[in-house]
Amino acid sequence: MRTFIGKMVFLLMLAGFFFYASDGFGMDAKQRLAIVKGLKLKGIVGESNKGLLEFKTGDKSAQAVVDEENAERSKVYGDVAKKNGTSVAVVGAQRAAQISKDESAGVWIQDADGTWKKK
Repeated sequence: MRTFIGKMVFLLMLAGFFFYASDGFGMDAKQRLAIVKGLKLKGIVGESNKGLLEFKTGDKSAQAVVDEENAERSKVYGDVAKKNGTSVAVVGAQRAAQISKDESAGVWIQDADGTWKKK
């Protein structure tokens, strides 16, 4: 299980470096992930059942960071889906289930049925 998470984090970070290099966003993956973690712990964003971040408050001051993270996740999900002959939706849902198991207490998580709750 930890190996899978490690591989996903590595893929997200690797995708981040390529995305950063090609699209010119001014933040590296480590900086972005640290900001995302803080946003989740503050309850500003949560993990959706699609494996993407969603805002849970009206504070959208970190919109660019959330958009960049979601874009990178979507790219990785697309790559994994293509490699495994499945859809991005299936990969995102599988990743969301994994995230919900491993996420810190107090973080917003969306169940498969769409219900939001704090872990």
